[in-house]
Amino acid sequence: METMKLVQQHAEEMIAIRRHLHQNPELSNEEYKTTELIKEKLTEYGIEVVDIGMHTGVLGLLRGGKPGKTVAIREDIDALPMAELADIPYRSTVENVCHSCGHDIHTTVLLSSAKALAQIKDELNGNVLFMFQPAEEKGTGAKQFVEKKFYEVAKPDTFIGLHVSPEYPAGSIGLKKGPANASCDIFYIKVSGKGGHGAHPENCIDPIAISAYVLTQLQTVVSRENHPVYPAVMTVGAIHAGKAPNIIPDYVEMCGTLRSLDFDSRVKMQDAIDRIVKSCCEAMRGHGEVTWEKGMPPLVNSDEVIDGLAAAAAETIGSDHIITVKNPSLGSEDFSYLFPEFAPGAQFRLGSGNDADPNTRHGIHNSRNTFDDSCIETGAAVIVQYTRNFLK
Repeated sequence: METMKLVQQHAEEMIAIRRHLHQNPELSNEEYKTTELIKEKLTEYGIEVVDIGMHTGVLGLLRGGKPGKTVAIREDIDALPMAELADIPYRSTVENVCHSCGHDIHTTVLLSSAKALAQIKDELNGNVLFMFQPAEEKGTGAKQFVEKKFYEVAKPDTFIGLHVSPEYPAGSIGLKKGPANASCDIFYIKVSGKGGHGAHPENCIDPIAISAYVLTQLQTVVSRENHPVYPAVMTVGAIHAGKAPNIIPDYVEMCGTLRSLDFDSRVKMQDAIDRIVKSCCEAMRGHGEVTWEKGMPPLVNSDEVIDGLAAAAAETIGSDHIITVKNPSLGSEDFSYLFPEFAPGAQFRLGSGNDADPNTRHGIHNSRNTFDDSCIETGAAVIVQYTRNFLK
């Protein structure tokens, strides 16, 4: 059966599932009801649910009619800690939790793909791994799959996935070769000095004054340490010190994020931040210390996988609905823990906007945004067709 018709058979069922998920969002690592629903649906579709020891999230395995390669399809399932403000009949029923990043769409697309592929499993030469990942918003879910050795169930030969994009119209997808999302590392800086009375700074080592110089010097990391052809962003998002106007405190704490699209530049900028903090503080008689939370690496799409997705899209939604994404995003995506570490892979953008409804255009992580349900069959059709082509 033609892929689009195969997917459209279940369109109403999938919209109902998506709206149920939207009404019942769960935070990272708390996706218990979502996990149970996914297991129930996969079992109903005849797909094996493999227990690899994860508390939330699901790994499903579909064995094709003949031996062959393995396609791994990954989507995230967690919601955001924010109150929904969208005026829709299926709005979140959970206080201060909502699916404003579209992970309810992602989960449903993967369920739709699973149901369709299960119906044609005899034509597939190989396996399909369905990876319903928890905790993407915390950047830890993909690592959980790695730690539980998901690849021992069936070693992937390719990874694919998607993310909703309200800036593109529903019915279309966006493709970007090469670097598509940035790495994200969090740094914590502590500048220590010597506190005392604000009337006698000569008896103190003022960490606030030192921190002002540190903060200024850190602005040179991207502009002077990073190669200008590689986009990067460094942001200090919080700084805390002291409690009174006439007291010089003992220390200042600040924290921020460093994002890069290049593996080598990422390391070079981390080293520069360490050096600047240490040296600047020492020059002013203080002490500087940097602590890192190393996050996900850049997400770099494989040209070959992108070409395969383009071919699948041309066969299903038509070439005129394929958008070439010009610029990468400096947002991060923990899908990058999986490829190219274990196999080539790519993530495509799934258009979810609708000009008839401006509320679909607010953007992700905006609690007023809604997503056009019709994008579900678009995403599933491209995924199913790619899988059929790969496992011919």
